[in-house]
Amino acid sequence: MRPDELDRDPPPDIRARIHQLWDELADFGVADVDAALDHLLRAVCTLVQADNAYWLGAVRVLHDDTDPMLGWRPRVTSYLHATPQDKAFYSRAMKDLQKGHLDESALTHVRRAGAFRAHFIRELVTSAWFGSSWHEIGYEARGYVDALMVVFPLQDSAEAYYGFFRKDPPGLFDEEHRRIAAYAIRGLKWFHLRLMLSHGLPVASDPLTPSERRVVGLLLTDLTEKQIAARLGLTPATTHKYITDIFRKFGVSGRPGLTALWLGGRPAATAPF
Repeated sequence: MRPDELDRDPPPDIRARIHQLWDELADFGVADVDAALDHLLRAVCTLVQADNAYWLGAVRVLHDDTDPMLGWRPRVTSYLHATPQDKAFYSRAMKDLQKGHLDESALTHVRRAGAFRAHFIRELVTSAWFGSSWHEIGYEARGYVDALMVVFPLQDSAEAYYGFFRKDPPGLFDEEHRRIAAYAIRGLKWFHLRLMLSHGLPVASDPLTPSERRVVGLLLTDLTEKQIAARLGLTPATTHKYITDIFRKFGVSGRPGLTALWLGGRPAATAPF
């Protein structure tokens, strides 16, 4: 699809539903980012008649000229309806990445990094891919016949991927579905940043642990450190360690710097990946 075609707005009734979705997402608190993500994925699935969806946060790490992925690595993923087949596929993909066995669609994506994009899976691969083990495990085993991926670049070292899957019926996505998904995702830069930050990406030196993620959301409220510990059933000492590690990972000295990140700013010194 040409850029000017992707920029065309969906019909007025669809735009109104998407604008309502944006307002609903803004009503979620910073500690409820996982619930907000599920709400977004579920809403877009309804709009494009998809059967499942996922979000993936990818970052660009230090690399050499021999790296076919150009330094890009998936760091965290979340499915709307996670099945054992989904988990098996993701595990296989991570192991293959470490071994250098790369999926054709992933290689195509990293070559297009840095630009907002929305693609059908059939645009990212050759015809031979549909007879590969990647297609067998990633699609046939999960009952999917098509995928639509929308990617939002954040800075030059992080991208937010949103994928939508279809079974048969209803069959393949069409251009209108692509336009709707792209419009819904494109207007949410603030949300993509919040979602990445909640996982320690893209400005943290290391991804946050699950325990740290529980703490960081409450750090962005007016709760004291002792109140956070009580809310989470943790000891004050354990809570303080989590908070210290969170500040270190984000390269900030305290809550004001952390809050500034969530408001779209940058810390005074950002730790490199």
